[in-house]
Amino acid sequence: MELLDPFSRTFLPAVQAARIPLGTANRHVDVLRRCAGNRDQVALLALCHRSHQPLARGRQGHLLMLTRQRLVVTFYPVLRKLRLCLNAELHQLADVTWTPEPAECAMQLAVTAIDGVREHFWIRLACDSQLARLDEVLTEAFRGPRVAPRKAALELAA
Repeated sequence: MELLDPFSRTFLPAVQAARIPLGTANRHVDVLRRCAGNRDQVALLALCHRSHQPLARGRQGHLLMLTRQRLVVTFYPVLRKLRLCLNAELHQLADVTWTPEPAECAMQLAVTAIDGVREHFWIRLACDSQLARLDEVLTEAFRGPRVAPRKAALELAA
């Protein structure tokens, strides 16, 4: 029995957790795997749109993938070839902000890429638990583990 690589082991559970249609996930998996590689684990997948406005019917969307090392966003226009919108290592992103919108069960995410372009994404989620999970994953990815203030003061004094 062949063991699955970390990407394969974490991709399908992330698809199910985000409630993304399997056909959509299959359409994106090759591009996402090329960007992340086989050794990176998928922390989160989400459907999103590139704006601050709520999702409207018929608008073309994006698929956002956050791994332990990268943020990748693909664009899927209707009846056209899939395109890469953003592919960056986490340390290459600056001024990353996110704002939960609990009333709409959505989140606004904004990042500045290494080329200086500011990207804005609107992520709509199915339930409040997904919103909390997204906030948790983004906090872990972009703010890292928190050090207790007392411990940090002791380390600075040493």
